[in-house]
Amino acid sequence: MAKKRSKRKSLILTAAACLVLLLLLAAAVYELLLPAGPVFSDRENRMLAEKPAFSWKAFFDGSFADDLEKYLADRFPGRMGFIDFTRQLRQVGSLATWEDYAQVAENNVEMMEDMGDLFEDDVMVTPRPTRTPIPAPTPTDTPAATEMPALEDTPSPVETPQPTETPVPTPTPRPTKGPVDVESFPREMHLYLLDGTKKNAAISRSRNQLYSESSLFNAYASLLPEGGIFALTIVPNSIRATRLLSYSDPQGMTSEIEPFLQAVTADNVAVFSTADRLSEPLIRGEYVFFRSDMHWTPYGAYLVVSDMLAEAGETLPPYDAFPKTQEYPFLGTLYRDSLNKQMEANPDTLDILTPLRPVRVRRYTTPQKYEEVPFIEENANPRDRYTVYLGGANGNWTVVERTDIPEEQIQKTCLVISDSYGLCTMPFFAQVYDRVILYDSRYYEKYAMGAVSDLIESWGVQDIYLVAGEGNVYEKHFLAACSHQY
Repeated sequence: MAKKRSKRKSLILTAAACLVLLLLLAAAVYELLLPAGPVFSDRENRMLAEKPAFSWKAFFDGSFADDLEKYLADRFPGRMGFIDFTRQLRQVGSLATWEDYAQVAENNVEMMEDMGDLFEDDVMVTPRPTRTPIPAPTPTDTPAATEMPALEDTPSPVETPQPTETPVPTPTPRPTKGPVDVESFPREMHLYLLDGTKKNAAISRSRNQLYSESSLFNAYASLLPEGGIFALTIVPNSIRATRLLSYSDPQGMTSEIEPFLQAVTADNVAVFSTADRLSEPLIRGEYVFFRSDMHWTPYGAYLVVSDMLAEAGETLPPYDAFPKTQEYPFLGTLYRDSLNKQMEANPDTLDILTPLRPVRVRRYTTPQKYEEVPFIEENANPRDRYTVYLGGANGNWTVVERTDIPEEQIQKTCLVISDSYGLCTMPFFAQVYDRVILYDSRYYEKYAMGAVSDLIESWGVQDIYLVAGEGNVYEKHFLAACSHQY
């Protein structure tokens, strides 16, 4: 018996020694081999998980294991190769056409009908999507030239015109905003939906968050030549905006966020509130937000972009002047993800606009390498038809240029920093600028293209516009990526 107890004790001591050695080895690997600092992934445009700090409390409550799992998932060897491989698989799997979209819509209808009692029986089923081209209004004919009166017999002396110097326009200096008392603003600022006298906070941002974001806007604005402007707007998603219509006494949307950003940014930064601008049209029943998709409509975008361009001294033609094709029924991303029968019963109409002037589109993968893509990509994202512009929200550096003038005569260039919300604005910017550059920080690869600030200088960008949805700006890493790619 004593011999057995001695042997058991020896095994326990050996196991304990091995466990201690394993813990020491794990601690050495954790402390010496795993990098601790934060790392920004240029390929994914986000901050990778940081190495968690060890504590016995975190160890026993499980939070250390959870954080370590996230860290290892972000840092395992060969991870980027795996991501590239899965991205290629997704691209291969997305080779669908517009006709496929119609079939998908029909299949979804059939599937929901088979689900029986989950939905009401009296819901109307929408017809197959149809596409109707809407021609732009033709300009009125130029009146015939009137005949010149006959010359008198006595010739009049001919005056030789004196050469005059071509006046060089000088940019009008923008008024200074003056000193700002930051403490006069509340520490927490909101976008409110107004129901009678009741204010419902829909978006909240702290003063410190907005002050930090304003420094990024000022940095981009500092790259512009004299007279150039940086105009920005942050678009609420359609779910948040159209909630206003469910109120008993809808009074509109109002935001404290944009006035603060306007006050704390540089003199050449202009901040526009999409919520305030589209409140009255929304309440009047104008079609400024989709019902089945999270985006604003092209008409809603037109109203806001018109104000932004007016700040730069530019005027857009009427909305109906742009050639467009209408697709009905349009069932967007909200319907795609929910298969909601009420959305299906009240489908949207999608306007797909094209520029009034001929343009070409180049998508760059490096500063020297590009491919030409159509302005409207008919086969792109058949389940997300809102993103047919320029092939969707992807690509490093997408350039839209006029083709009715030689490339060396291109003068006016702007940069549009945007996510998918800015795609439908391209016809409007292409109307007043000779060259429009689209930059989406979620897909930009700094290792391939270089710093955005260098490209702004080399392409001669005169004005910058930021048009992005609230989800990317306030909840994700869109602005963080803009900062790291700066």
